[in-house]
Amino acid sequence: MLIAILFLLSFSLIVFQVLAHTPLSPSDEIHSLDTAFEVPNPTKSWALYRELHHEGEAEYYKLHLRAGERLRISLFIKEIKEDFSPHLVIMGEALPSPDDFPDSVEKPNEFGAIIVKPSAPENPEYEPFTPTSYYYLIHVDEIISQEADYYVAVYEPSSIEGKYGIAIGYKEFTLSEWLLIPFDVIGIHEWEGQSLIMILSPLLVALFSGIIVLWKNFTKFNLHKIVGSIAGFLYIGSGLMTLIQMIIALSVSQLGPSAVLTSVFIALPLLFGFFILRKIIRFKEKLSIMDRVVFIALGLIGFFTWSGLLLGPSMAILAGLFPNRFLAKRV
Repeated sequence: MLIAILFLLSFSLIVFQVLAHTPLSPSDEIHSLDTAFEVPNPTKSWALYRELHHEGEAEYYKLHLRAGERLRISLFIKEIKEDFSPHLVIMGEALPSPDDFPDSVEKPNEFGAIIVKPSAPENPEYEPFTPTSYYYLIHVDEIISQEADYYVAVYEPSSIEGKYGIAIGYKEFTLSEWLLIPFDVIGIHEWEGQSLIMILSPLLVALFSGIIVLWKNFTKFNLHKIVGSIAGFLYIGSGLMTLIQMIIALSVSQLGPSAVLTSVFIALPLLFGFFILRKIIRFKEKLSIMDRVVFIALGLIGFFTWSGLLLGPSMAILAGLFPNRFLAKRV
């Protein structure tokens, strides 16, 4: 069992490094060249979730790339709207002069440009780690021949307002970014139009329902049982959150092999959560060395499987560190 879990987790981490992007959020408006958002390390995997508000409005990004690096950009939308189909403009000194440059987009005088028009995808693509589904309109992947600054503009020539996402880069993320992905995912679902209470409701229902059940069935409590039980319910709730989002995403996209990866991030928090609760229910008066190792290990693994929104793993580790002299104290 443990070997199978580690294999699934390792496989998921490897695939995630290939597919995933770390969200970025510009703090200011980026509607001109002067206010263009400078993407840090543009070969790194980033994603920005944005919105255009009126006809001809453009948003600008600045990328500094070295020779031999790849300019990799994808443009996507959550849903197909009749009047919303954003275009991409890539501007650089080494690029050719465009034949028909849009009036609503700014361009440095010495720069050439490439205008990339969107395709018309029939079906959305399922993204297994968020999980969600998107319509990908544009993919750009080019090797840079000389070091230079590039500007990228996203605009819609004749639209009402609409939301778009832009993914930039291709390299892996840092440890801290990995650990914070669950909170980034909440922000992504809010960008999609879901309310915060809707996103968190599976976790809150699991947490409060579990506490009520245990309160009615346990005659004696101590801090270890309280902390451990909350950890277990947070693990289960986070697994249910992912399950609900997977169901929402698959309601508009086709089930494919990538759904297996989502299933891993559903199954592991559920499995670990039930295991923690089983240990808590069977707990007597004293933690053995093995008990402590199990709680701490499940806490550490929980951080990397996005179980319990960081709080669950922290409480699982705390449950394994309680001194035995405190465990008989009732609350």
